[in-house]
Amino acid sequence: MKALLSNRGALSNILKKASWLGGPQDQGVLRALNQRPRTRPPFSTKGLTFASSFVKRAFTYKCTECGEQSPQWKGRCPSCSGWNTLEKAEVLRETAKSSGGGGGGGAVAAAAAAAVRPLGERIRNAAPTISRPRTGWVSSVSQRPQRLSEVGRNGYGSQWRIPLRGANGAELARVLGGGVVPGSLTLVGGDPGVGKSTLLLQVAAMLGPEPAIGGSDEEDADEEGPPPAGEAVLYVSAEESVEQVGSRAERMGLRGAKHLFLYSATRLVEVLQEIVAMQPRAVIIDSIQTVYLDDVTGSAGSVSQVRECATALLHVAKRQGVPVFLVGHVTKAGDIAGPRVLEHIVDTVVYMEGERHQAFRLVRGIKNRYGPTDEVGVFQMEESGLQAVANPSALFLSDRQMARNASSAVTVAMEGTRPLLMEVQALTSPVHQGPPLRMPNGIHRNRLSLIMAVLTKHVRLRLHSVDCHTNVVGGLTLTEPATDLAVALAVASSYFERPIAQNIAVIGEIGLGGELRPANHIERRVVEAAKLGFTTVIVPATRAPTATGRLAGVNIIPCRTIKDALEAALGPSVTQNRAPHFEQQEEEENGFLG
Repeated sequence: MKALLSNRGALSNILKKASWLGGPQDQGVLRALNQRPRTRPPFSTKGLTFASSFVKRAFTYKCTECGEQSPQWKGRCPSCSGWNTLEKAEVLRETAKSSGGGGGGGAVAAAAAAAVRPLGERIRNAAPTISRPRTGWVSSVSQRPQRLSEVGRNGYGSQWRIPLRGANGAELARVLGGGVVPGSLTLVGGDPGVGKSTLLLQVAAMLGPEPAIGGSDEEDADEEGPPPAGEAVLYVSAEESVEQVGSRAERMGLRGAKHLFLYSATRLVEVLQEIVAMQPRAVIIDSIQTVYLDDVTGSAGSVSQVRECATALLHVAKRQGVPVFLVGHVTKAGDIAGPRVLEHIVDTVVYMEGERHQAFRLVRGIKNRYGPTDEVGVFQMEESGLQAVANPSALFLSDRQMARNASSAVTVAMEGTRPLLMEVQALTSPVHQGPPLRMPNGIHRNRLSLIMAVLTKHVRLRLHSVDCHTNVVGGLTLTEPATDLAVALAVASSYFERPIAQNIAVIGEIGLGGELRPANHIERRVVEAAKLGFTTVIVPATRAPTATGRLAGVNIIPCRTIKDALEAALGPSVTQNRAPHFEQQEEEENGFLG
C-alpha cells in the first residue's frame, strides 16, 4: 500500500480500470491527479537539525503611567500603585545570546569603548581594553588583583574628588560628601518644575576649569576644535534642543562657559561614543527616561530600557573615570520612575524638594556611597538660577514678627550635621457638624494623631470636638521626632488662645506616656537657637545642657512631661482653665436647648 501511495502513476492506472469511476466528476478527479507535478519520494529527516526561530512572540501587560511590565494583568500596578493602568501589549523578544552581565547595556558599553579610540588619558597611564563584558554591572578593568595600599598611588591620590566652585558649589558639596567623585553615577530626582535641569546646568558650570561668568562672542569664536581631554563638560539633553538649553544658560549668565558642550540626542549609543571620544570632565544626561538602546525591547522610559541604559552608562563611567549625572522623573507617589534596581545601580541618589509656589529648594541626599546620607542643602530659586542660602534658619523665620498673636512654636531640627530652626503653626476650631478634621501640612498625619491623643489623655484637652489644621512655614517637612513638642505646644496654644512668647524655642520628643524624651545634639540645637535671638529654650530634663560656655545667658528650662512643658510655655494655670471657645459653645448649646 505504501508503494502505491508513493507511485502516483500506478495509482492512476488502477483508478482508471475501476468500474465505479464512470461519472464526469470522477474523470475530473483523474485528470487533476495526472496533471499534478510529481515529486520525489519523501526522505527521512532523522539526524538533521534545524535552527529555531529568531523571534518569539510574547504578550505582556505594561503600565501606562510608569512603564512597569507584568506577565499577567493586575488591577493595581506594583510599581506606581496606579489602578487599572496595565494594558496588554505584544512584544518581540530576540533569542540572541548575551555576552555579558547587565544584558544589552554591558554589551553596548563595550562596543562603544572599542569603536572609538580615546583622545587622551584621564587617570591611568593606559586606557583599559576589554575584549568582552564580564558578568555583573561593572566589568573588571584591572589585569590582576591590586593591593589596597597601592590603589591610591595608581589612582587619584589626593585629588580624589572634583571640587565645586563658589557658594553654590559648597552647598551642593555638603550633600555629595565634599565634591564629585570621578567615575561615580549620581541620580537626581524631583517633582516636575522643581529645578533639576537648572541645578545640573549650574553644576556643569561649576565643574569647569575656569570661571563661567562673562565672556564675549569674539572669544567664543576662537575656541574651535576638540576640547582637551579632561576639561570639557558634556550636557546631553534628550528632552530639549540645543537652542533651548542655550537660551536657558544665557538667561542664567553662563554665556562664558567655554568648557560646556551641549548635545541633543536620544540614542544612547551615539552618546556613549561621544563620551569615549571627548573624554570629558563630567557628563549630564537629562533624562534617563528619554534615552534608549536599539537592542533592548520596549520604548524609552520602560523598565527594561531604563535598567539597561543606566547599566551602559555605569560601565562607561567606571572605565573612563568620568562622573555621570542622571535626571530622573518621578511618579504620582513621589518615587523615581522606573525599576527599583535603578537606585541600586547608581552610587548616589539626590532628591530635590520644594513647593512649586515657594522659592525654597532642599537638596537631600538619599543614598551616598562616598559620604553621609542625611545632609541637606538649602537653595533659593531666583531668575539667575538656584542660589545657596547662607543662613536658612533666619530665612525661614523672617516673617514671624508679622504674626505675633499666631499660635506657633519654633523648634530646632537636625538635617544631617546642620541645625535648622522651623516654625510650626496650628489652628483649632470647634466642630459644629460631622467628625473632626485633621489637616496637617508638612507633618505626617499619623504623627499628628499620636500627639493629639497624648494631649487628650494626659493633659485633658477636649481635642475630639475640634478641627485641627497644622502647617510648617516655608513648605518644609518635619521628619524628626525631636520636633513633637513644637507641634503639641502649637496645638495647645490655639486651643487655649494663648500665644507663645517670641523668644521661646522648644525641643523634645513626646512618648506615649506623656513624658519628654531627649534628642541628639541637644547642645548644638540650643546654640543655633541662641544665635538667632532665642533666650529661652524648653528641653527634656534628661541630658539637659547647662547654661555655661557657649550657652551662657540662655534660660534653659528642663521639663519631664508634656504638662510641665505646657505650663512653662503658656503659664502655670493654663491646664486648669477651660478653653474660651468651649465656653461659647456650651452657651450656644444651652440656649438652643432652652
